[in-house]
Amino acid sequence: MEHITVAGRTTPFPLSRTAARLLQERLDAALAQRTPEAAADYEARIGDRIAEKLADGAHSIDMATLRGIVDFVDTPVEEEVEPTGLGKVFQGIGERLERRGMRTESF
Repeated sequence: MEHITVAGRTTPFPLSRTAARLLQERLDAALAQRTPEAAADYEARIGDRIAEKLADGAHSIDMATLRGIVDFVDTPVEEEVEPTGLGKVFQGIGERLERRGMRTESF
């Protein structure tokens, strides 16, 4: 078990040895490909996600969990757009079908 400190965090995180190696590789790659500010922001977002996982009850971060974090930390959050016009009509029909247990796919 490795303990690594990430930017923006004062306490080290417990990670498996392979997860620690993956994290170091990703942070080095981010520093090589991004501006120093963007790399530091990336590292801080990873630290935030790791802290969330540990706060949710995880004892340590394994390889699969870390891979999910580092692969998707840059994915922007998309806001759902309220449908208008025909989209709203189809949504209403779909909701009625779901209530009746008939709808299996979205339009």
